[in-house]
Amino acid sequence: MNTSCNECGAGLAVPDDAIVGELVSCKDCSSEYEVAEISNGTALLKAAEKVGEDWGE
Repeated sequence: MNTSCNECGAGLAVPDDAIVGELVSCKDCSSEYEVAEISNGTALLKAAEKVGEDWGE
């Protein structure tokens, strides 16, 4: 499955055996995306959540 990166527009290959929740990243700009839905051989991606450090504050 192929789509394009929302940040830089480069081609983004999503593996054919990808599952919902899997993370994929752009080889050009390193943006990370989460597979949100797969329907009819097309993957819908959303920006992956960035988790920051929690120092117990």
